[in-house]
Amino acid sequence: MELMKTNPNSPRCEEVIMKVEKLKVWTSEEKRWWKRKPSKPKTIILNNVTDCIKTGEFLAILGPSGAGKTTFLVSLAGKCTLPSEGVVTVNGRNVNDLPQGTVEILPQFDVFMDCLSVMEHLIFMAEMRLGSLKKSANVIVLNTIISDLKLKTHERTLIRSLSGGERRLLSLGSSLLSIPKILICDEPTSGLDSYNASLVVGVLKNLSKTGKIVICSVHQPSSDLFKEFNSISLMSEGKLLFHGTHDDCRILFESVNLHCPKNYNTAEFFIKAVSSNPTSNENDVDRILENYRNRLNASNETCCETSSAATSQFQVCKRGWARQVQILLWRFWICLRRNTTFLVMSLLLSTIIGAVVIGTCFAGSTGTTQRGVQNLRGLLWVICSEVSFSLSYSALFAFENELSLFKREVGMYGVSAYFIARFLSEIPRCIILPIPYVTIATSAVYMPNYTLTALEFYVTLFLTGMASTAYGLGMGAIFISSGLMGDVMPCADLPLFLMSGAFLRISSLPIWLYPVKYSSHFYYAMDAISNIYWRQIGEIDCPTNITSNCLKDGTAVLMENGYSSHFVVQDALGLLLVAIMWCLLGYYGLKREKGKGYAY
Repeated sequence: MELMKTNPNSPRCEEVIMKVEKLKVWTSEEKRWWKRKPSKPKTIILNNVTDCIKTGEFLAILGPSGAGKTTFLVSLAGKCTLPSEGVVTVNGRNVNDLPQGTVEILPQFDVFMDCLSVMEHLIFMAEMRLGSLKKSANVIVLNTIISDLKLKTHERTLIRSLSGGERRLLSLGSSLLSIPKILICDEPTSGLDSYNASLVVGVLKNLSKTGKIVICSVHQPSSDLFKEFNSISLMSEGKLLFHGTHDDCRILFESVNLHCPKNYNTAEFFIKAVSSNPTSNENDVDRILENYRNRLNASNETCCETSSAATSQFQVCKRGWARQVQILLWRFWICLRRNTTFLVMSLLLSTIIGAVVIGTCFAGSTGTTQRGVQNLRGLLWVICSEVSFSLSYSALFAFENELSLFKREVGMYGVSAYFIARFLSEIPRCIILPIPYVTIATSAVYMPNYTLTALEFYVTLFLTGMASTAYGLGMGAIFISSGLMGDVMPCADLPLFLMSGAFLRISSLPIWLYPVKYSSHFYYAMDAISNIYWRQIGEIDCPTNITSNCLKDGTAVLMENGYSSHFVVQDALGLLLVAIMWCLLGYYGLKREKGKGYAY
C-alpha cells in the first residue's frame, strides 16, 4: 500500500504493542422491582482473556457464532460500554486514553449519509480526520486511498446507489483516512465478492507491512484469503484458545490428536474443532486451551514493554468548534440541496394548498365588525399553528434517522457543534414555510397597511418557526432512544398551545401556570401577531341590538385575550429564550446518547 509512503506527515514507523490483561466482559443482570428473580441473568461474554499483539501482525480472529469476537474487537478499540474488568493497553497506555484515530474500528455494518456522493463523503471525513484539504499532503492521502481501494470510478456516485461491496470499500477508506496505528475490522469481507474480498484483504495486509497492527474477525474465509494472515487467534465461549502462526496452530491441534484432512479448508477445520456442541468437542476445547497455556508457560512468552512515545508522538487533527459546525453544515446542505424537488413538492402540496383553503374559508373577513373579530382570531391562530406544527414535527425525527451515524462519528466533532449545525440546516424551512400563508391566506381578509403588516407577520412567523424547530429537535433528542417522540410530543403540545390564548383567556390563568405560559412558543407567536393586527384596528362596529359584550376597538380585543402591551421586546426575546431552552435540552439529550457508546 502506498499510503504510508506518500504521506509526508505520517509518523515514523515505531514498534506498537497491544496488550490485553485478564479482560472480562459481561452483560448486566436485569431485574424488575416487583420480582425477586432476575428477568435476565448476568451473562459472561469474554472470560479472562489475556493476549499480546505486536507490530506487523495481520491477525485473523476465528471462532463460532457467539464466541465473543465482536465484543473482543470493540473492547480492543476502547469502545465497549458493557461492564468489564481487566485492561487493554497500547505501548503501556490505556486504549481509552489514546488520541482519537490511533485505533480505528471498521464495524460489520456500514452506516452513511446516503445522499452524499463517494467523494463528498471522503472529503467530509478527510476534513474532520486529517485537516484542511488545502494542504497538499492531505490531498495526497485522500487520493491514495481512493486509488488503492479502486473508488476512482465511483467518485460522483451517490452512496445510496453503491453495491454492498462498494459500500464496504468506502467504509474501509473512511477508517484509513486517520492513518491509524491499529486497525480493527469486524468481518471486513462480509458481503463482498471474491475480487473485492481479495482487494480488501490485500490492502489490509499491505497496511500491516508498514508497521501497523491489523486485526480482523473472519467468518469461514476461503483457503486463499486465510493464508494471507500471518497470525491467527481462536475463540470459543468467550475464551481465547490460541494466538500464533498457522504452523503453531496446526502443531497445537495435532498435539491433541486433531488433524486437518487433506484438501480441507484449514479455517473451517479450526472453527469446527472449537465450536461448542454437546459432544466430545467440549473436551477438545479444554485440551486445546490447556495445551496452549502450557506452551506459553514453557516458552515463558511475554510481551516486551516499549516506551509510550509511539502513541504520544501521534499527531491528531482536532478541528475547532466553528470549523466543525461549518463542515457539518456543508454536509447537511448537500443533502438538503439533493432533496430540493421533494421540498418543493411538499411546499406545493401542503403549504400552498393549505394557505388557499384557509384563505377561502376566511375570505372577506374583517376585524372592524363584531362578527369578524372571531374570524380574525381564528385566522391568526390557524396561521401560527400551521407554521409551528409543520416545522416542529418535520424536525422531530431528524436525529432518529441519523442516530447510528452520530454514534459512529463520536469524537470527530462535538455534540454541540452537531446540534447547532442540524438546527441551522433547518433554517431554510423556517424561511420558506411562512411565505404562502402570509401572501395567500392574509390577502383574502381585510388587513390595514397590508404590505407593512404582511412583512411584520412574516418576521413573527419566521421567529416562531425557529423556536418551533428548536422545540422539535429538542423533543426528538430527548426521546430519541425510546422511539416515543411521536407519542410524547402531542402530550407536550396540549398545554403549550392552550397557552396561546386562542382557547383559553390568558388573563384568567392561575399564577402557578405562568411557567408553562412563558415556555410556550405558541403564546409568544399569538401575542405578537395579534398585537400587530389588532393595534391597527381603531374602531369596531357595535350594533345597538347586540346582547353580548361589545368590543369597541382592537385594544379591547387584546385585553380580553390577556395579551401584553410591550409585545415587540417581550415576544422576540421570549421566542429566542424558548429556542435556547429547547436547544439546551436537545444538547443534553444527544450528550446522553453519546455516553451510551459507539454504535456497532
